[in-house]
Amino acid sequence: MSIISIIMPLILVALLGFVCAKSQWLNRTQIDALSKFTFYLSIPAFLFYQMAQANFSEQISPALFAAFYLPVLGCYCIAWLSHYFLIERKKTSSTAGSAVFSLGASYSNTVIIGLPILLTLFGEKVLGIIFLIITFHSALLFTLTSAISSFSAKGNNVFNVFNGKDIIKQNLKNPLVVSISTGLVVNLLGIELPTILADCLMLMGKPAITLALFILGASLAYYHVRDKLFSIGIASLIKLVLLPALVLLTSQFLFQLSPLSVTVLVILSACPTGVNAYLIAKTHQQEQQTVAGTVVMTTLLSMITIPLWLILFV
Repeated sequence: MSIISIIMPLILVALLGFVCAKSQWLNRTQIDALSKFTFYLSIPAFLFYQMAQANFSEQISPALFAAFYLPVLGCYCIAWLSHYFLIERKKTSSTAGSAVFSLGASYSNTVIIGLPILLTLFGEKVLGIIFLIITFHSALLFTLTSAISSFSAKGNNVFNVFNGKDIIKQNLKNPLVVSISTGLVVNLLGIELPTILADCLMLMGKPAITLALFILGASLAYYHVRDKLFSIGIASLIKLVLLPALVLLTSQFLFQLSPLSVTVLVILSACPTGVNAYLIAKTHQQEQQTVAGTVVMTTLLSMITIPLWLILFV
């Protein structure tokens, strides 16, 4: 299975969504209704089930976490500063907008693209490493984005006072964060889901990624992405070039991990922006055009950049 064969179906689903919206076969109201079902029911069911059923028996390696997440957080900060002070010139920028932009520039599509690529190349021996990384990937970045977006004051300016109540309130309103958090609690408490409930969650969650990609494509029919090409370019550069380069430095030189671990971490970080970043943008009503464009752009470019990163380890 080639990288192109993994990525192309994702692009075709998004393209179908674009065509359906552009041709008015589905109108804006219908797309919004489908988006509401996806964001509030299907995706949360998928995330809750995956987190509740996850296997935490693998030994947690602090070095693996640090080698991956230190660069992720570093790129998140770089993207935030770039958006706040450079892209939006600080005057029109907001805490929420910069946070959502940062998510789009650092959140990797580890499950849909990273996992099948690495399993194809190296087999099940890499599952332990992959699992340790992706388990908390969404939980960390989604919660961080919601937290930063919760600075209080008019206009959500970054220099306003931080309000803990706003963080809690915003996270409780975010179905993605709530589903991940409650799924983790269920897992850690050892609660076994009733079979009927588990089957229901599986059915609800199966179309989640497909629907998210379809809605992403449909949204491009309404957004003027050409107006955001500079922002999309900056986010794509950070995501596909800077982040993997930093992960390579930390994993190989700083923490001196095994060659296999280095390869797995770099490829996971080199994956395009995950479509769930767009759902976060929609719920915050911030930078939707930019994040949607970044998901599409990085997915297309990753067909070139991922093989280039792999050349380093062949």
